[in-house]
Amino acid sequence: MQRIVLPFLAGFLAVIFFQQPTIELLHLAGTSANTAYPLLPVPPLGVPEFVMTALINGVVAIVMAWLLRVSPARPAPWIAAFVFGGIALTAVSVFVIGPLRGEWPSGNILPRLAFDFVIDAMWGWGALVFMRAFMGNDSNE
Repeated sequence: MQRIVLPFLAGFLAVIFFQQPTIELLHLAGTSANTAYPLLPVPPLGVPEFVMTALINGVVAIVMAWLLRVSPARPAPWIAAFVFGGIALTAVSVFVIGPLRGEWPSGNILPRLAFDFVIDAMWGWGALVFMRAFMGNDSNE
């Protein structure tokens, strides 16, 4: 149960405490028009966009924990989590979620890829921070 619930919770919280603040910092720096914590309801659940993002990223965190073999007995894969978040979440966002919403990648998508990579890499790092915090040192493998 811990192998599913804790990574999901870590991924969910990483959106709220790492990814969304990064979006706001980039917005305040003038590099993005996006603002943090978008409240526009999105289908199919009709919840605010940032909550839907947190739910999706919670599921992705389960995959990340499994692929990176996150465990208290092993050294934390900080760089791998950063790269996993940046590449995997960006690919899912641009090539899966976007087309499902009717947003097809076309034209110059490099600025979007760069923005998504930064915020998703911060998510990966934050998810690992929460996973390591939740697992403690005496967790069963």
